[in-house]
Amino acid sequence: MTACTKIFFFPLLIVSFLTIVSCGNSYEVGDYYSNDTVKGIVVNVDEQGRPLMLLSIDEAIDIDADSAKQWAVALGSEWHLPTKQEMEQVKKYKSLINQTLERRKYNGFLTGHTFYWTSTPCSETHHYACGPDGLRCYFNTNHSYCYRSRAVCLFDYSENPQ
Repeated sequence: MTACTKIFFFPLLIVSFLTIVSCGNSYEVGDYYSNDTVKGIVVNVDEQGRPLMLLSIDEAIDIDADSAKQWAVALGSEWHLPTKQEMEQVKKYKSLINQTLERRKYNGFLTGHTFYWTSTPCSETHHYACGPDGLRCYFNTNHSYCYRSRAVCLFDYSENPQ
């Protein structure tokens, strides 16, 4: 009877462990994240594995800088066009992000000669756009240029530190 109890208990332990992992209590950069209100690719996590920033799966194509800001807000109140600094974080993990996007059958990020708008202005008539080449990451472009756009969502756990 003891042997049966041990055999029965061991598979339950494994199933419980897999259930905890698959519930998504802990994330890594490049993971897909989805809840009732947002879905995206994890760009940054805290020490507990909770997402701090997501990159949107959806993207706008051939859009000017002003329209890109409006597009990002239209995704929901959680989303905004990334700042230059946020885009720098996103670009750092483009390989992991693209692997997840590819697995989920979405367009890649920062591939080929694509540029993505940021919300950071560099003059009254220019905004920074981020391209795939590190040397050209913060390219000054006029509002009338049409590039792509992806939004970011930030998480704040200060009210619920657990």
